[in-house]
Amino acid sequence: MSSVYLVTFRFRPDTYDEAFHHLNDRVREAAESTPGYRGRDYWEDPASDECLVVYYWDSLEALGEFAAHPDHREAKRRWEEWYDGYEVTVSEVVDRYGEGFDDTSGP
Repeated sequence: MSSVYLVTFRFRPDTYDEAFHHLNDRVREAAESTPGYRGRDYWEDPASDECLVVYYWDSLEALGEFAAHPDHREAKRRWEEWYDGYEVTVSEVVDRYGEGFDDTSGP
């Protein structure tokens, strides 16, 4: 298995406005156009109003390139406008196994 890095973005949304949606689209485009980006998964927990986005990356260098993107940096600066809280965890995948999912799930 080649290296895969996960960035888990856990957040509790507040109110989204037009500026959020515009910036969020730009951040998504920046991630998707960064070499080494492998995709993402998204979950919501209605009981807690928390959301979880897991981004998959080939390398820490690719992740660093995305993290330095001006739109991503702007979103980080403005988080309090749209979230009640957030947490980011960066992890290296050392193994992956299981059955019952098609080839399109995960990285």
